[in-house]
Amino acid sequence: MPFRTEHVTLAPEASIGVEWAVSGSLTIRPLNPLNPLKKMVNTKDPVLFTILAFRDISNAGVQMAGTLRSLLRTFLGPSAAALPLVMLTASVLTPIWPAYAKDIILGAVQMTAETEWFRTIELGIRSAADKAGAKVLVGNARAQVDTEAQIVDNFVARGVDAIIISALNPTSSVPALKRAVDNGVKLVDYNTTIDSPIMTTFVGVDNTELGAQMGRYLAEHIKDKMGGNAKIALITIPKYEAGRQRREGFVKEVTRVPGVSIVAEQEGEFPAPAADKAETILEGHPETQLIWAANEGGLVGAITAARSREGKVKIYGTDMSLQVARALLDPKSGVIAVATQDPYTIGYKSAEFAIAKVKGEQTPAKALVPLELFTADKPDAVKDYIAKYEALAH
Repeated sequence: MPFRTEHVTLAPEASIGVEWAVSGSLTIRPLNPLNPLKKMVNTKDPVLFTILAFRDISNAGVQMAGTLRSLLRTFLGPSAAALPLVMLTASVLTPIWPAYAKDIILGAVQMTAETEWFRTIELGIRSAADKAGAKVLVGNARAQVDTEAQIVDNFVARGVDAIIISALNPTSSVPALKRAVDNGVKLVDYNTTIDSPIMTTFVGVDNTELGAQMGRYLAEHIKDKMGGNAKIALITIPKYEAGRQRREGFVKEVTRVPGVSIVAEQEGEFPAPAADKAETILEGHPETQLIWAANEGGLVGAITAARSREGKVKIYGTDMSLQVARALLDPKSGVIAVATQDPYTIGYKSAEFAIAKVKGEQTPAKALVPLELFTADKPDAVKDYIAKYEALAH
């Protein structure tokens, strides 16, 4: 049976699989649906391949089993039919041509870049990517679902392998992310979740417990230091599932104390608007003794509004940052305690899992990062936080 050469044209950086059945038939098929073969090859004859056709193909993307009569760099003529049978497996392929490792590209969609918390998430993502030799593209959704969708679509067009995102809305964010997943892009959600089976890996915290942790702490303080009575104002972020969960956890725990009353509540996601809202509350409800804020932006705003009261209004909140940490060390700020996540670790783990997904490795459905609580009466822990995050920022 004479040899013949089959010429195969591949898309750039395509991965191929070679299967040799017991019957002797040979099939070449694509392993990567985003880079299909332009021509499929099926033959019953022994096949001589030109190795040049396989240049830029990663060994990890090639599977071969069975016997071939010969595998040569060029077709030399009928005399090649006399060559002995050779057993070939994936392990034998390694010395035949150099491996090609395509750079993994991650697309990181920030909910907003206006707060230190999300910028610290980015630090974690970049650190994990650098360790793995991956590249990172970053987009700021500016808290707008339409902008978020544009960033996701742009990432897909630019060929990212995975997208890391804290989705703005559990339903409205889904269509763009589904388009990405349908195009073969891996997805890792952090901080917030979406209502879709395409979310297979989540990194973050139990947001209900994040709020409840501070609620329990404050409830004990009210009972021990305030005679069981307190008037509290809330700065919340109800448009986010995480914000609603934090509020639910906080209010459930703090109102277990009978003498606690919620005198006012305003939405405040970012520092400047939150400061205005907190100022409005304090003017309209001068009896307010405590303010609890559901996120870093609201917390910074509350600190700004309460400064003129010279510590008379006590501040409690969620999500640490360097600015908040320094306020904890300043008695005039009124900041008493902050329950927080570890944004650097959340970003780092999100990137680790995204890279693992691209490599075809298993990742957990949910990875929860431990919570922390920083208080003004334990300044050494606060100083350690400042030292750690100042070092990361540089």
